[in-house]
Amino acid sequence: MFDHSVSRRMACSGLLALAASPSFAATAGGRRTFDVYRGDSLIGTHVLNVRREGERVLADTDVNIAVKVLGFTAYRYTLSYAEEYDLSGNLLSLKGTCDDDGDPDFVRATRQGDTLMIEGSGYNGAAPGNAYPTSYWIDHSFDNSPWISTQSGELLNVSVSPIQVAEAPSGATSLRAADGAGFNIDLFLDAQGEWIGSAFDAKGERATYRLKDSTGPLSF
Repeated sequence: MFDHSVSRRMACSGLLALAASPSFAATAGGRRTFDVYRGDSLIGTHVLNVRREGERVLADTDVNIAVKVLGFTAYRYTLSYAEEYDLSGNLLSLKGTCDDDGDPDFVRATRQGDTLMIEGSGYNGAAPGNAYPTSYWIDHSFDNSPWISTQSGELLNVSVSPIQVAEAPSGATSLRAADGAGFNIDLFLDAQGEWIGSAFDAKGERATYRLKDSTGPLSF
């Protein structure tokens, strides 16, 4: 239900001036904490930490979801993954594990020249070197496909288009990423093009990411 890439089965060139810079900003890093809601109920958190170490940019993400019914946990979802990039914004490695209410998933990706080799519960094989994970904080990804599921390694042939939705924060740019086969998520970006929220369908109710805390820039 809460695959971080929204579905296990689960860009417009020049869409925004988001990918104008070809390399990472020289930043010490940033942190984003999101509260996750299903309808009006707070059900969990999503925490992202980005930092630069020498000639690498590292990002760590932890997602914890628990849906309670009458005081009992009816559904639990945890996802942790780590990303590594060079200063030109190329993905060097991705490693993640997930527990989807008792069902395990995983992904491991490493760069071999111009190719990303993926081993995951949803896909094993090669991916283009310009593919990006479904971590949503990287503006470069909006002009590239496929995306790599941070839960299972599945390759998602997404397209991205501008939309207008009620859940978007005031002043935000809203984009919809979809592959026509089950993957569908709305992403909200601030004036600097940084990710500040999301919305998607979760078994009949709307799930939303609401930014709780923000420190430092995330941009490439």
